[in-house]
Amino acid sequence: MTLFKKNAAVLAMGAALLVAAQANAAGDVTLKVSGNIIPAACTPALSNSGEVAFGSIAAASIRNAASDNTLVQLGSKEVTLTVKCDAATAIGFKILDNRSASAVALSSTAFINAPIEGGASATQSYFGFGLGLANNEAKVGAYTVAVDSATLTADGAPASLLVSDDEGENWQTGGAAYQLNDNSRIITAGNTGSTEPKMFSELSAPLKISAAVQTSSVLGSDEITLDGNATLSLVYL
Repeated sequence: MTLFKKNAAVLAMGAALLVAAQANAAGDVTLKVSGNIIPAACTPALSNSGEVAFGSIAAASIRNAASDNTLVQLGSKEVTLTVKCDAATAIGFKILDNRSASAVALSSTAFINAPIEGGASATQSYFGFGLGLANNEAKVGAYTVAVDSATLTADGAPASLLVSDDEGENWQTGGAAYQLNDNSRIITAGNTGSTEPKMFSELSAPLKISAAVQTSSVLGSDEITLDGNATLSLVYL
């Protein structure tokens, strides 16, 4: 075979391989999988626009406290938290005190009575939310936020009260629970007898707000305004 014929044979083989490669490439197609996973949109609301009003309190009524407690009790009010979602989801709520610097330290001798019959009084400071300062810069007092399992509902049905203090890693159930003032406690609903948060489209959680103030000997004789303020936020679980 001459050199020309050899080169022609090599060229013919190369062309054949190129055509085969092009034919294989033309037979390939790419599959793409796309989409978005998004949480349900949930909206919280508080009855009475979130205002808990204790009204006008006679100065004479805070002159003296009980013998075993330095705080004068103002009683309890109720405001209902409602959470509505556009699809069933597991969600809880936290509360952050915006007046924490004004909260009176709670203890066994300065406590807030339990708003729920049979419940424990609030004697730990992490349960107390601030009520602002008096004109003499004294701390007015403190209030607590409690949830009662007897009135908690999810999608209109009674639900178990669940509490987590470790960002949802562990849950415990109870008949009632105080919220913590530092945004670290999540409260949500579960199925009866379960410690797992349940999915729901609507949550109704009546909140018991209990307040107590220092005596007039500490606060002075000027008019005093209760100035509690806290932010409630939702947590997707």
